[in-house]
Amino acid sequence: MKRSLLFLILLSLFSPLAAQSPYTVSGGSGIPLMAINNTQNRLQVYLLNGLSGARISFPSSDPNIQWYRYDKNHNANNATPIPSAQDGNSSYITDIQDGYGYFVGLPTEALPNYVWIIDYSKYVPRFYSLTASEDEDKCTSLKILADVEADPLLYYLPVGAQVELTRTYHLQYSTQEWTDDAQQFLPMDTTMDLHGLISEIMIPAPLADTYFTLIGDDFAAYFGVQQSVRSSDYTAVAVEAHYTAETDKEHADNEVHHPGDVLGGSAPIEYTFTAYANEPVAAHYIWKIFQQDSITNALTAKVWYPDKILQFNFEQNGTYQVQLEVSDSQSACVDTTQSFTVIIDNTVVRIPNAFSPGSSIGINDELRVSFTSVLTFKASVYNRWGNLLFQWSDPSKGWDGRVNGKFVPTGVYFVIVEYKDSNGKNRTASRAVNVLRAVNDNNITNQ
Repeated sequence: MKRSLLFLILLSLFSPLAAQSPYTVSGGSGIPLMAINNTQNRLQVYLLNGLSGARISFPSSDPNIQWYRYDKNHNANNATPIPSAQDGNSSYITDIQDGYGYFVGLPTEALPNYVWIIDYSKYVPRFYSLTASEDEDKCTSLKILADVEADPLLYYLPVGAQVELTRTYHLQYSTQEWTDDAQQFLPMDTTMDLHGLISEIMIPAPLADTYFTLIGDDFAAYFGVQQSVRSSDYTAVAVEAHYTAETDKEHADNEVHHPGDVLGGSAPIEYTFTAYANEPVAAHYIWKIFQQDSITNALTAKVWYPDKILQFNFEQNGTYQVQLEVSDSQSACVDTTQSFTVIIDNTVVRIPNAFSPGSSIGINDELRVSFTSVLTFKASVYNRWGNLLFQWSDPSKGWDGRVNGKFVPTGVYFVIVEYKDSNGKNRTASRAVNVLRAVNDNNITNQ
């Protein structure tokens, strides 16, 4: 059943217009293949696997129709008449030869149709060797040398022009392919279609140990006489690197940071960098982190870490270049293409000048300091007499305007924030803050 299905598929690929041919070609081993249906020149090219019992028929009940034959030296206008036989409503010829075109000339047919015959059994490719050859580009490409002989499959148009029938070969080998969804390399069997005989085949360097097989051609596959040749085992050296950069940090509502896909944000922020490559070919991993000078753009090395996974806590503001280097066991091939930028924001601390605790829930009813890249933090609230009313050390938190469970009276209070910036310097910010309104007098405490 599978063989029959394959035959039908091949037949549909090679002869999609077979039904339009006025000729019926039979004989040889298997079913003849219409390889070309050139409607412009009204020519069909048939391949037969041997010419035993070969026959070309033409639907006609007229015993006086004339058959002709032409070849590469004589076009259709100089064709030679040949004898034919009659079988009911069919005229036919049997002395079929390789490398000739045949046609029927009817007195009423001003534009005859033609059929060209190729005995494919004389042109089956001969495979001798297949070799993988490395050169200076072995980390990106590989040359496959094929020692194959195949005489050209030629046919001639009725006007005498020569045309070569293109063969299709298939180069098969194994490699690995990166999948973004699965975040891993997966084995992949590759088939490369080669149109025409190619003695040197350039392919992307395989990412796994493999061997190469050249198969062909498709005409041979159709007739069941397909040839192949296998190379020696090839030890891969090419490496391909990928990475992920992830952080568990969730920025607070009052923490200002750049949105979007840019890596980085408000310090301190820890990233986990994970390297992936086509193991076992890939054997060595190195993570490098450089900080870029804001004036000269010069890079200063911060980290050199030889492992697949690097956890790094960014505390200092600035622009960082993160590079991944992956190589094979002999360091013959090194992939340094994975390089990306991490931007850590400058420190910002902004104290609001007013809030209205208890007046409208959820709307400016809490004193919160806007911040970016703050390493340590302590905020203190004082009344006008210098008494400490409230303190907090988590910059994402704030003061709800209460002391001992009651809202403070409206008026001016003083907030002092002591913090360490993203350059490691201790700093202080202060501001007078207006408490604008409380909910009611019963919830107010005198401070």
